[in-house]
Amino acid sequence: MKRTILLTLLVLPWITGINTLTEGYRVPHGTSMRIYAKDGSAQGACLIVQNNHATSDLFVPTHSTTEWSRFVTASKPAFIAPTTCYPKSCKEILGLMGSPASGLYTIDSDGNGGNAAYQAYCDMTTDGGGWTRVFRHNISAGYFATSNDALSVNTASPTATMYSIANKIPDFVTNGKYRFRIDWPGTTTRKNIWLQTTSPTVDVSPAGVVPLGVNAYTDTRVMGWGGLEYSNGTHATASGAALFDGSVNHGNWFFAIGATMGWGAVVKGIPADTSISADGVPEVELWIKDDDTYTVYNSCKDILDSGASIGSGIYTIDPGKIGTPIPVVCDMTTDGGGWTRVFTQDFTNGGLFTSTAESLSTNTGLPLSYKYSILNRIASFYRTGKLELRIAWPGTSTKRNWWTQTSNFTTSPAAGYVGIAIDSTSNAWGGLEYDGTSTTLADGSVNIGNWYYAIGSQINYGTPPGIPASDDVIASPGAASRTELWVK
Repeated sequence: MKRTILLTLLVLPWITGINTLTEGYRVPHGTSMRIYAKDGSAQGACLIVQNNHATSDLFVPTHSTTEWSRFVTASKPAFIAPTTCYPKSCKEILGLMGSPASGLYTIDSDGNGGNAAYQAYCDMTTDGGGWTRVFRHNISAGYFATSNDALSVNTASPTATMYSIANKIPDFVTNGKYRFRIDWPGTTTRKNIWLQTTSPTVDVSPAGVVPLGVNAYTDTRVMGWGGLEYSNGTHATASGAALFDGSVNHGNWFFAIGATMGWGAVVKGIPADTSISADGVPEVELWIKDDDTYTVYNSCKDILDSGASIGSGIYTIDPGKIGTPIPVVCDMTTDGGGWTRVFTQDFTNGGLFTSTAESLSTNTGLPLSYKYSILNRIASFYRTGKLELRIAWPGTSTKRNWWTQTSNFTTSPAAGYVGIAIDSTSNAWGGLEYDGTSTTLADGSVNIGNWYYAIGSQINYGTPPGIPASDDVIASPGAASRTELWVK
């Protein structure tokens, strides 16, 4: 019987076509291999198999659960030296098991790095599954004694209301990137999912931030979200209020992870974002997933149509698929959803554009900027020979115009105009036309000298001064404080 087992385990060096779970693995003599396969348990079995044989390679069967389980539990010849290992992350467990339940699993996030394996809570269903919870804080447990205390707390109790393995975040880096998700259970279903190339455990400004679905943010640069930063470093001024925060390079500490105190005018809690609550919230969670892959869509409509939307928010798209992805604000609900914001002018905070060139392209990587434009890429949004557009004046009026036109208003007169839902018809409205003067890039007062419905205003208008909208939007001599243009 012993001879039969040896013949099953040993193969000649020239045999090929293996090294997959379905075929089994070949471990060359004098080497080792990490093998993780199903064995009938909830998370499979992992072994580092060392083949110390002098001349022969070793075949390890993994074709079936039974084969692998027998190999794991069987007595082995002296030249086979197996060592127990564990999956690196919840994502690796998901990849092997297919559709495991969310819950507690044992992982070893640093692999062969020397740190012990540990239990972690895995979310195996939300947002593709495979998420490892690295932080949970419910204020029923109080606040952290210090911000650094929040790096590692109750590590043996992954379901505790105050729990952190944030010190293990560097273990999950994948090709130089970290994939995070932050949410606030019990307060909102909104969440932020993104990549960044910097670890928030390190005192550096966040870099390489790629929003994959960010729908918890305030639409201003001051309060806006920008990834996660180490709160108490030389670049941030949170003064010990939290371990991490998302108010990047600013004294605010919204999106706090590891709060040491409560925040809020009426109800004290953890600062999330003012778009979620004007006061603190009771709970926050931070998740990580060792996965740097994502689909680059052409537009917000493409995201919505593909079923990849998590709601209105900030996403990354590549209009025209030219190889230059950019973050944009997507409206996934209004007028059927799928709208990409391609232009913002906030006169109160950002003032006027200085040139036609600036109004075509400015702050392209900062979609929450007071002056923002990606109109130089507007041609990439054509569908069936038309642009579908919506202009709005938030803060001044709830009116909006929604229409299609065949002409590109950044270069040409208005043509092929078809109104869909028009709230303002005054001042010769007829779609958008190219102006190209030192007054504005484009306007909607078609074929007359006026420049109402201005896009890219370089001269202020009205009393008090602002951006020319229309008499239907605000009675003359009034002006809009903010103009937005969206495309679908």
